[in-house]
Amino acid sequence: MPAPDRPRTALLLHAYPLSAAMWQEQQAALEGAGLNVLAPNLPGFGGAKGAITSLAATARDLLATLPPEPVAVVGLSMGGYLALELLAQAPERFGRAVLADTSARADDPQKQQDRREQAERVLQEGQGFIIEAAREEHRPETFARIRPMIESATPQGIAGALRAMADRADHRQTLRGLDVPLLVLVGAEDTLTPPDLAQELAELGRGERHVIPGAMHLANLDAPQAFTAALLDFLC
Repeated sequence: MPAPDRPRTALLLHAYPLSAAMWQEQQAALEGAGLNVLAPNLPGFGGAKGAITSLAATARDLLATLPPEPVAVVGLSMGGYLALELLAQAPERFGRAVLADTSARADDPQKQQDRREQAERVLQEGQGFIIEAAREEHRPETFARIRPMIESATPQGIAGALRAMADRADHRQTLRGLDVPLLVLVGAEDTLTPPDLAQELAELGRGERHVIPGAMHLANLDAPQAFTAALLDFLC
């Protein structure tokens, strides 16, 4: 069981363009340690209906589903962006926070444009080009895990997530004012949100950075044992 001062429920927020299935190993380990685990599929992913209209609106919807006592929030990549939005809206609802392979910074104008162009393209062509990009960005064993997750996403869901990420707020100030124990996890070989950005998160939120050896951007899938061990140590 978790220690008395630690939350009894963990909310796991998945990466783009994946689904809650990415948390399979971590969910099993946390439940085995006595935590209740909430691992929702975000709108448009993993069979969930609809599409994300904004991260702020999605955070409000999630807050309505949480138990009254403080929970631990764990977010990776897009899930980290959403976790930061939750912490901005209702920090009192959270007893611990884990940000993995993510950033508190808003997109620069070029990245915003790239995401919006991808959103239009996926609506016209489907997600085939996104699957091929993932094949190039990830190791073969990780790509084999995530391909069916990407295939299960709807074009509308992918487009909504892309637009929401392009429009998201900068949350560095959120971290500066955060009074929640924070752990930052990052793959040592993450080139999308590299260890120096993770260090920024840890410093702003007065938390701890833990670098996962041998992992890239999806650290929980690239090095599940090391990632899960760090998660258990912090949450349990």
